Amino acid sequence: MQRSMDLFTRACADFGLTISTNTAEVLHQPAQSAVYTEPHITTKGQRLTVTDKFTYLGSILSRSINIDEEETFRIAKASTAFGRLKQNVCERRGLRLDTKLKVYRAAILLYLPYTCETWTIYNRHT
Repeated sequence: MQRSMDLFTRACADFGLTISTNTAEVLHQPAQSAVYTEPHITTKGQRLTVTDKFTYLGSILSRSINIDEEETFRIAKASTAFGRLKQNVCERRGLRLDTKLKVYRAAILLYLPYTCETWTIYNRHT
Protein backbone atom coordinates (compact mmCIF):
# COMPACT_ATOMS: atom_id res chain seq x y z
CA MET A 1 0.00 0.00 0.00
CA GLN A 2 2.86 2.36 0.78
CA ARG A 3 4.37 1.84 -2.67
CA SER A 4 1.03 2.66 -4.32
CA MET A 5 0.74 5.79 -2.18
CA ASP A 6 4.27 6.87 -3.17
CA LEU A 7 3.44 6.43 -6.86
CA PHE A 8 0.17 8.34 -6.41
CA THR A 9 1.97 11.17 -4.58
CA ARG A 10 4.52 11.41 -7.40
CA ALA A 11 1.79 11.42 -10.07
CA CYS A 12 -0.06 14.18 -8.22
CA ALA A 13 3.11 16.26 -8.03
CA ASP A 14 3.68 15.80 -11.79
CA PHE A 15 0.28 17.41 -12.45
CA GLY A 16 0.63 20.13 -9.83
CA LEU A 17 -1.87 18.53 -7.45
CA THR A 18 -1.45 18.25 -3.69
CA ILE A 19 -2.74 15.65 -1.24
CA SER A 20 -4.37 17.08 1.86
CA THR A 21 -3.00 15.04 4.74
CA ASN A 22 -5.58 16.65 7.04
CA THR A 23 -8.51 15.05 5.20
CA ALA A 24 -6.96 11.97 3.55
CA GLU A 25 -7.73 8.71 5.32
CA VAL A 26 -6.63 5.11 4.91
CA LEU A 27 -9.06 2.20 5.03
CA HIS A 28 -7.57 -1.28 4.77
CA GLN A 29 -9.79 -4.29 4.04
CA PRO A 30 -7.79 -7.48 4.59
CA ALA A 31 -8.91 -10.86 3.30
CA GLN A 32 -11.68 -12.34 5.42
CA SER A 33 -9.43 -15.03 6.92
CA ALA A 34 -6.46 -12.69 7.49
CA VAL A 35 -5.65 -11.01 10.78
CA TYR A 36 -6.06 -7.24 10.64
CA THR A 37 -2.96 -5.16 11.22
CA GLU A 38 -3.27 -1.40 11.10
CA PRO A 39 -1.40 0.01 8.11
CA HIS A 40 1.20 2.74 8.47
CA ILE A 41 0.91 4.86 5.30
CA THR A 42 2.74 8.14 4.88
CA THR A 43 2.87 10.81 2.24
CA LYS A 44 5.55 13.50 2.22
CA GLY A 45 6.62 12.38 5.69
CA GLN A 46 3.18 12.71 7.28
CA ARG A 47 1.25 9.66 8.48
CA LEU A 48 -2.29 9.37 7.18
CA THR A 49 -5.18 8.73 9.57
CA VAL A 50 -6.46 5.14 9.62
CA THR A 51 -10.24 4.73 9.76
CA ASP A 52 -12.64 1.79 10.07
CA LYS A 53 -15.34 3.31 7.85
CA PHE A 54 -16.15 6.35 5.75
CA THR A 55 -18.81 7.56 3.35
CA TYR A 56 -17.87 7.85 -0.31
CA LEU A 57 -20.35 8.96 -2.98
CA GLY A 58 -23.27 8.19 -0.69
CA SER A 59 -22.10 4.68 0.24
CA ILE A 60 -20.63 3.55 3.52
CA LEU A 61 -17.36 1.68 3.10
CA SER A 62 -16.09 -0.26 6.10
CA ARG A 63 -13.15 -2.41 7.08
CA SER A 64 -15.42 -5.23 8.24
CA ILE A 65 -16.83 -5.80 4.73
CA ASN A 66 -20.31 -6.02 6.25
CA ILE A 67 -23.34 -4.43 4.58
CA ASP A 68 -25.59 -4.30 7.67
CA GLU A 69 -24.88 -0.62 8.28
CA GLU A 70 -25.19 0.21 4.58
CA GLU A 71 -28.51 -1.65 4.41
CA THR A 72 -29.87 0.28 7.42
CA PHE A 73 -28.63 3.55 5.88
CA ARG A 74 -30.39 2.79 2.56
CA ILE A 75 -33.69 1.90 4.27
CA ALA A 76 -33.51 5.13 6.32
CA LYS A 77 -32.89 7.17 3.15
CA ALA A 78 -35.85 5.55 1.39
CA SER A 79 -38.05 6.08 4.45
CA THR A 80 -37.08 9.77 4.60
CA ALA A 81 -37.84 10.21 0.90
CA PHE A 82 -41.20 8.48 1.34
CA GLY A 83 -42.03 10.77 4.26
CA ARG A 84 -41.35 13.82 2.11
CA LEU A 85 -43.56 12.51 -0.70
CA LYS A 86 -46.41 11.25 1.47
CA GLN A 87 -48.37 14.48 1.73
CA ASN A 88 -47.56 15.83 -1.74
CA VAL A 89 -48.07 12.62 -3.70
CA CYS A 90 -49.60 9.72 -1.77
CA GLU A 91 -52.37 11.66 -0.05
CA ARG A 92 -53.05 13.98 -2.98
CA ARG A 93 -56.47 13.41 -4.49
CA GLY A 94 -55.88 14.66 -8.05
CA LEU A 95 -53.29 11.98 -8.95
CA ARG A 96 -54.11 8.55 -10.35
CA LEU A 97 -52.78 5.44 -8.63
CA ASP A 98 -50.48 4.52 -11.53
CA THR A 99 -48.90 8.00 -11.39
CA LYS A 100 -48.33 7.62 -7.65
CA LEU A 101 -46.72 4.22 -8.22
CA LYS A 102 -44.42 5.64 -10.90
CA VAL A 103 -43.29 8.39 -8.53
CA TYR A 104 -42.78 5.80 -5.77
CA ARG A 105 -40.65 3.58 -8.01
CA ALA A 106 -38.59 6.50 -9.30
CA ALA A 107 -38.09 8.44 -6.07
CA ILE A 108 -38.23 5.83 -3.30
CA LEU A 109 -37.08 2.50 -4.66
CA LEU A 110 -34.10 4.28 -6.23
CA TYR A 111 -32.44 4.66 -2.79
CA LEU A 112 -32.64 1.02 -1.75
CA PRO A 113 -30.44 -0.80 -4.28
CA TYR A 114 -27.86 1.99 -4.80
CA THR A 115 -24.41 0.36 -5.19
CA CYS A 116 -25.87 -3.04 -4.29
CA GLU A 117 -23.95 -4.68 -7.14
CA THR A 118 -20.84 -4.39 -4.95
CA TRP A 119 -22.44 -5.98 -1.88
CA THR A 120 -22.03 -9.53 -0.63
CA ILE A 121 -25.62 -10.49 0.16
CA TYR A 122 -26.50 -13.09 2.79
CA ASN A 123 -29.89 -14.66 3.54
CA ARG A 124 -30.48 -12.30 6.47
CA HIS A 125 -30.32 -9.31 4.09
CA THR A 126 -32.88 -10.62 1.62
